[in-house]
Amino acid sequence: MMRERLPWSLGWVSLGIGLTELAIPRSLCRMLGAPRRYSWLVRTLGIRELASGVGLLIEPQQRRWAWTRVAGDAMDLALLAVTFGIPRVNRAWQGAITAAVAGMTLVDLYAATKRNAPSLSGAVTPSLGMETGSHAPLESWRGSGLAEDVGANVRPGEEGESDEVKQRMMREAERELGLPQR
Repeated sequence: MMRERLPWSLGWVSLGIGLTELAIPRSLCRMLGAPRRYSWLVRTLGIRELASGVGLLIEPQQRRWAWTRVAGDAMDLALLAVTFGIPRVNRAWQGAITAAVAGMTLVDLYAATKRNAPSLSGAVTPSLGMETGSHAPLESWRGSGLAEDVGANVRPGEEGESDEVKQRMMREAERELGLPQR
């Protein structure tokens, strides 16, 4: 669930932006100094945002939806660049909207390229109910036999591997099982 928090948030942001572009396209054109006849383009951009948002909410583990946001951001920035040549543009709104889109582009790029994102195969690692927000103690899995299954016994003083080796093995097992890192 922790891995899906950013895509889920971006999905809701996309829905908000898309609904705004569908609801008030003429006002957005007026803020940017664009002719009202381009309100169809703003509506089209809103539909694109809605599609990205729904995709991120339905399949948050699929990075392709984050990439659709990056592609949409590139289109938005290109269209905003065109508005810099329009003389009757409200420069304050233009600057604020451009800064917001540039900032969201960085977040979208992070979401699309982050290393610990799940693979494109769609495989999701089971959480075992041990998320950071879980009410169960984080260490409770050790008594379940999982530690022994991976060959790590954390009781100090037992024969076999050194405590340092055992601790390293436990950290690797925690990472493989998707448990919160200490």
